[in-house]
Amino acid sequence: MKIIASILFLALSTVMVHAQVTVRNQFEFTHWDEGDRDILENWSDVSVQRDQYQIGLRYEINHPPDPYIYPQEDLLKEYDLTYGYAELTHGVVTFTAGDYYTMFGRGLVLRTYEDRNLRVDNNLRGARLRVSGSGYQVTGIAGKMRDKYNRREDAVYGIDGEVNLLESLKIGGSYLQQDDENRIWSSRLNLYHSLGDMVVEVAKPQWTDQISSYFAMNAAAGPFALTFEYKDYHHLAFRNSFGTEYNAAPSLSREHSYTLLNRHPHALNMDDEKGYQIELNYYPGLTWEFTLNHSETVNHAGVRLFREYYGEVHHYVSDNLDVRSAGSWTFDLTTNTKSITPLIDILYTLSEREQLHLGYQHQHITNRFNSSEYDDDLLQIEYSRSPWYSIALVGEYTNQDQLKNISLDRNYWIYGSLTLQFGAKHQIELLYGSRQAGFVCMGGICRYEPEFEGLEIKLVNRF
Repeated sequence: MKIIASILFLALSTVMVHAQVTVRNQFEFTHWDEGDRDILENWSDVSVQRDQYQIGLRYEINHPPDPYIYPQEDLLKEYDLTYGYAELTHGVVTFTAGDYYTMFGRGLVLRTYEDRNLRVDNNLRGARLRVSGSGYQVTGIAGKMRDKYNRREDAVYGIDGEVNLLESLKIGGSYLQQDDENRIWSSRLNLYHSLGDMVVEVAKPQWTDQISSYFAMNAAAGPFALTFEYKDYHHLAFRNSFGTEYNAAPSLSREHSYTLLNRHPHALNMDDEKGYQIELNYYPGLTWEFTLNHSETVNHAGVRLFREYYGEVHHYVSDNLDVRSAGSWTFDLTTNTKSITPLIDILYTLSEREQLHLGYQHQHITNRFNSSEYDDDLLQIEYSRSPWYSIALVGEYTNQDQLKNISLDRNYWIYGSLTLQFGAKHQIELLYGSRQAGFVCMGGICRYEPEFEGLEIKLVNRF
């Protein structure tokens, strides 16, 4: 990495003159009252662009690191250059050297990305060559993927391409190889029509006789919009020596932004699951929106892993009042629970700059092991004055402590938060209080956050 850093420094010095420089810094500090423990995290991103050249780097600090994210702290460098690249674009050709993110098709073969909420960053370090022309695109890659400790071990090589055969038809394929015994192929088809579109992708790993597949269809007619997806993943996961997966196929479970709806999520297992998701949206006018969603996942033995029914009604009552109500019924095998979750979300505009947000969520959980039942309630009150600040109070209560053989240190949690905006480029968020344990999920990838009590400070600066 020292060699890459030196090259990037020389390149930065060369193109800095008359270049566009972008700097973004994200700082997070957490003080846990329990154990009087402090956690500090910081990401500094710098990118420089001039004409067809672009150069960037990211410096990361974890001092000290979060033990829930990095249980093997001795493997982590607390100060590290975790991302750096130089990119040149000339006509239809783009060449990248250093670290980069890329995706082949729908991710059945390769998907690298960063999500700081999940603490996922599996970029590749090496080289990428992309040729994009009228009606075609070809990408070749070579590199080593990082794990969360910024370790890199195995080299992978791959190629992805697609071509427009007709105005409404596109075909493509992907190939990725780690060594002689670890290879994976895929092919895909995209079909476009005035009423919607369809995509089909199939993948065949070398290490199994099974074929994995993904299908999606979107259609719209009048006030209706329909989405249907199907998956069949069988020994699809492609991992390096550290267990980091090169691929991340679509999970086919609805992404929720509400806290209690994420308490029993589906964690994607690309080695043994199949299922579907269907969503219907209805827009009868400018003031109403209706959404119905259903998803189900089973393994290849027929055991149900996850099922959800979700409905949502969004009504713009007036220029000042916006009401969203929703509800779900969910089964999750991981926790072996069934849950019913109704909620209501109200936005009331007080003035041109002032808004009041009220939210209430209730969840009834049934444990299928012993048929025990309990409830969670969450209430949120928030006042915001654009564009300067917002202040919120969030409280949660559970009666789970009333169950036999259940011992909880507390049955309620409450915290307050203050968000201050300085101009359009600087924001600080302060949070103090206690927060219930739960999951942070995106695309079937989940991170568990333990119960928290203390102080959080988040600062984002853009220059």
